[in-house]
Amino acid sequence: MRAAIVVVKHTVSMVQRIALAGVVAALIAGCAGNGTSPSPPRAAENAAGARATETVLYSFTDGTDGGGPNGGLVFDSSGNAFGTTHFGGNDSCGGSVGGGCGVVFELSPNKSGGWSETPLYTFDDGSDGGFPNAGVILDKNGNAFGTASTGGSTQCSIGCGLVYELSKSSGWTESVLHSFIQSDGEFPNAVLLRSKSGTLYSTTWYGGSSGNGTVFSLTPGSSGWTEHVLYSFAGTTDGSAPAAGVIADRAGNLYGTTYKYDGDNDGVAYELQKKPAWKDRVLYTFTNNGGGENPYAGLVMTAKGTFYGTAIESGPDDGGVAYELVRGKAHAWKETVLHAFGATGDGNAPYGGLIADKSGNLFGTTVFGGANNAGIVYELSPTHGGQWKERILYSFTGGTDGQYPTGSLTLDASGKLYGATSDGGKNGYGVVFEVTR
Repeated sequence: MRAAIVVVKHTVSMVQRIALAGVVAALIAGCAGNGTSPSPPRAAENAAGARATETVLYSFTDGTDGGGPNGGLVFDSSGNAFGTTHFGGNDSCGGSVGGGCGVVFELSPNKSGGWSETPLYTFDDGSDGGFPNAGVILDKNGNAFGTASTGGSTQCSIGCGLVYELSKSSGWTESVLHSFIQSDGEFPNAVLLRSKSGTLYSTTWYGGSSGNGTVFSLTPGSSGWTEHVLYSFAGTTDGSAPAAGVIADRAGNLYGTTYKYDGDNDGVAYELQKKPAWKDRVLYTFTNNGGGENPYAGLVMTAKGTFYGTAIESGPDDGGVAYELVRGKAHAWKETVLHAFGATGDGNAPYGGLIADKSGNLFGTTVFGGANNAGIVYELSPTHGGQWKERILYSFTGGTDGQYPTGSLTLDASGKLYGATSDGGKNGYGVVFEVTR
């Protein structure tokens, strides 16, 4: 799976070129009819009910500007957007096949009413890292922090990955905050979480004491940054392969998901309790019982004791689910499927996580499905009786508007949604888009 990071340029679609290409390939096979659903998928109730418009803000060329954006976007106070691409940049990077090892970019509104893209940093997949799979976060000074899935320490065959900072005041110079060495983590795949004190938290897909992934922290100090492994997954009932980052409650406890469970492709939702020593507690184990499997995205917390998320496989229509986890008596957690994907015309495989507005509506994307099997942007709204209703806001055509949205969305104050597709667009290397409701 890890060796699939370097593949032949231009011979496969961009969605198959992301770092976890093996995961996507398996997903494609499931979407092609090899799933476990015992009955034909029902028709989506509102497959033709899209009422939103999509605008492409930028189409990547896979040149110095990058190609294959697959993380979320973050905006600064001036309205500039920041993100990463998995490929593009330095065309000589990427081994014998080239293709580039990714960039960090900025999109800024221009005087003509469009958007201009500026590559802020180009990865070389050496000690500086390469192939970022997640977006960046910004501090109050506008500095960007992120993870690179490869490069760094050579103790791993393709580099163990690292955490970096780009300093705005010094022309976006990169500083490596930590290079993983396998025993403390390998292949950081997720976005960072920054606390008020400046400590950074996230996960690695591999590495740790059992090789099944870690949750880590990076703490700034006078002599640099110090990494601590908060938890190493054993790969048994506690889960393995955390693909997403973590969120925190007011007490500093961390919450997240793992893609796998006990060696199988089910996954768990977990809590790390902040005690003198961090303690892991499994909140819920996903099984093939209609409640979804393989939570690739993390959790969102919209009320005390309630989490929302997505799982990319299984469910009643075998296309993944959006779910709710509610804490009940004796601290037992119950899963409720809010929406099952996979019906005809509906989305399929919700890789991206959920975001919520002030009214409690949820928004997300699916990689596949929709009118053209190129993915959708959707809204889930609570109705009377505790039910949720899906509204397909936009169904990608797979042309210049993009295809295969893989990351989470960003919501602005006016209600507009922003995201990226890993493929499609004018040049075929992905787009950044805006959806107006």
